[in-house]
Amino acid sequence: MFILRNKAQITNAINNAKALHPKVKMVEFSEYAVTGSTGNTSTVLCYRANGECVVDCNCPSRVPCKHNAAAIALHVHVAARRGH
Repeated sequence: MFILRNKAQITNAINNAKALHPKVKMVEFSEYAVTGSTGNTSTVLCYRANGECVVDCNCPSRVPCKHNAAAIALHVHVAARRGH
């Protein structure tokens, strides 16, 4: 898990996601299943806690990962369409 504090924090994760094109499926609003290049699926949760945006991925990485970056893109899109 990590807390999004600025855009620069996830630049590498975004670049990895763009290069590897992980597949993202919305399980429900704020929960996403992300399938990576090796076929493994990670669960990513996006939510607010104490006024901050929190992204939690169950992969072993402790830094912003490509799964997070891919899920955030879909989450932001869905949230905007819902007016959140």
